[in-house]
Amino acid sequence: MMRIIAFVLALAAPLPALALSCVQPSVVATYERAQDSTDAYVVVHGRLVVDQRKFPRAGASSHNPAEMTRIPATIDGRVLLKTGFHAPFKRGITLEVACFGPWCGSVENGADVLAFLRRDAAGYFLAIDPCGGDVFATPQFAMLKQVERCFKRGQC
Repeated sequence: MMRIIAFVLALAAPLPALALSCVQPSVVATYERAQDSTDAYVVVHGRLVVDQRKFPRAGASSHNPAEMTRIPATIDGRVLLKTGFHAPFKRGITLEVACFGPWCGSVENGADVLAFLRRDAAGYFLAIDPCGGDVFATPQFAMLKQVERCFKRGQC
């Protein structure tokens, strides 16, 4: 009987009390997903510049923010080639910031990032979600080397 009561109480719990649970992001998994995609991707290590005020405000009101918000940004760094992160890359990009319910992706202005940019005729796009998306802020040296190895070998 106590289990039934506990189950009913759990179902009646307010939804905002539920926490978003994310799998630990992995540069290898992100690399493999980009490689297997029919879309074209480039990998860039650099400084991301974005207006923080344009990000959706997670949980700022009684209703959820839009599922997707596009935000202009720039990234200044180096693109990954077979020889490593050597070629300069400074471009305007579009952040595609996703929200899952009241939780939204974000990244700090001026952050050092490892970014997997989707490229098409309209430009470069960076997917960001509450669990990270295609961006890794303050990447460790080992992460950069792992992505270089994946790229040189064609697989991880």
